[in-house]
Amino acid sequence: MNVNSAGLTVPFAIMCIVDLFGVFPIVVLPGPIIKCGWSGIPLAVCVFVVQVYTAVLLGKCWIIAEQIDPDIVNKNRYPYAALAELVFGHHVKRLVSVMLDVTVFGASIPNLIIAAYNLHVLGTKASDGNTDISLCIWLVIIGLVLCPPLWLGSPKDMKWLASISVFTVSSVCVLTWIAMLNTESEMYVPVPDPTWDAVALAYGILAFQFDVHPLVLTVQMDMVNKQKLPTVVVSAFFITCTLFVVTTVIGYMQFGGKLSSNLLDELPESRVLNADIMLVTLQICMSTVVSTTALFQNIEHYFNLSREFSWKRCALRSSVMMAAVLIGEAVPRFDLVMGLVGTLLTGPLMFILPPILYARIRSLSRSKATSSPRAGVCCYRTFPGHAKSSSTATEVRHLILPTLLVLAGVLATVLATLSAVREAIVYASFTPSCLMQMLGSDEKKLK
Repeated sequence: MNVNSAGLTVPFAIMCIVDLFGVFPIVVLPGPIIKCGWSGIPLAVCVFVVQVYTAVLLGKCWIIAEQIDPDIVNKNRYPYAALAELVFGHHVKRLVSVMLDVTVFGASIPNLIIAAYNLHVLGTKASDGNTDISLCIWLVIIGLVLCPPLWLGSPKDMKWLASISVFTVSSVCVLTWIAMLNTESEMYVPVPDPTWDAVALAYGILAFQFDVHPLVLTVQMDMVNKQKLPTVVVSAFFITCTLFVVTTVIGYMQFGGKLSSNLLDELPESRVLNADIMLVTLQICMSTVVSTTALFQNIEHYFNLSREFSWKRCALRSSVMMAAVLIGEAVPRFDLVMGLVGTLLTGPLMFILPPILYARIRSLSRSKATSSPRAGVCCYRTFPGHAKSSSTATEVRHLILPTLLVLAGVLATVLATLSAVREAIVYASFTPSCLMQMLGSDEKKLK
C-alpha cells in the first residue's frame, strides 16, 4: 500500500484534475464541436474514452514500477520521464521530458491570451470605451500577478487553490447557462456538415483541453493512496464532461452553427455576462498555476534546485512565466495554439506512449516475477481487482487495444498536425499579433 498521510485525498485529487480542465470545455469547446456536425459528439466521446483509459494505464505503470524498482519513488518530481527511463533508458527519458515540458508550457500560452482578452473587454466596457488598455499590456500584467502563486510547490500545497477554482468552474457553468438561455438569437444558423478542417481543429482542441497526462502522475505522487487514481480520473472526467455536454446542448438549441471558438463572444452584454467573464478569467489564472507544477518540478530537478522554498525557485518560475507572456505577444489566436499543441504533442503523450509503456512494463514485471523465488506472490497487482494472468492468450488480448491505440495515435497526430499547421499559416497572415501591431504602430509614427 502506497500511503502518504500528508498528501491528497481522493476529493482533493479530483479537484486538481477538474481545475486542470477548467472552464475551456464550457466556453471554448462547444463551438468547434458543433461545427463538426453529426461527427462532433462521437469525436468527443472517443477522445474522452482514450484519455481516461491511457491516464489509468499510466497510473498502473507507476504502481508496477514501484514493485520492479522501489527506488523509483525518489524520482517523483518527474514521474512520467522516470517511467520512460525505467522501461527504455536515459535517451527516451530525455525525449519524454522535453515533450512534457513543451506541452505544459504551450498550454499556458492560450490561458494567458484568453485571460488578457477578457480583461481587455471588461475594461473597455467598464469605462464606456474611454479607457482602452490593450491585450498586449494585460498579458504582461497577468504574467506578473501570477508569479507569486506559481512559487508554491506541488499540487498538495495548492489544495485551497484547487477548491476555489472548482467552485469558480461551477459558478461559470451556471452563469453561462443563464446567459445563453436568456439570449434571443436573431437568426439560427444550421449546423454544417462535417469537414476535415473542422474535425481536425476540434480534435486538436479536445486533445489539448483534456490532456491530463502531464499532470496525472504528479497528482498521483501526492495522493494518500496512489491506487485510487482510476477513481480520481474517471470522476474528474465525468464531472467536466457532464458540464461540457449540457453547455453544448444549450448552445446547439440556441445558436446552432453560429457559435465561435469563444462562446462568450456570442452573448449580449449583461451583468451576468460580465460576472461570467470575470470568473472565467480568475479560473484560467488559477488553473494555470496548478497545471504548470509538473513543468516547474521537472526543470527544478534538472537544475538540482532544492524541494524547499527558495529565491531560486521564485526566479526560475517567474522567468518561465514571462517567457510564456513573450510568446503570447507573438501569437495571433489562442485556438490555433490549442490546435497545434494538441495535435503535435498531445497525441504522442495520450495515444502512443502510455500503451507502449504499459505493454513493456508488464513484460518487465513478468520477468521479475518469474526470476523471483516468490514468483507466486510477486504478481503484478496494480489496482484492486487486477490480478496476474499466466495465460498467453490473455496477454495477447492485453496487447491488442494498446497496439490499435498506437496506430490510431500516429495517424491522428500526423494528419491533424498538418491541418493545424496549415490553419495557423492561413490565419496568421491576416490576424496580427501584439508584436505585429506594435511594430505597425511604430512604422506609422516614423512615417
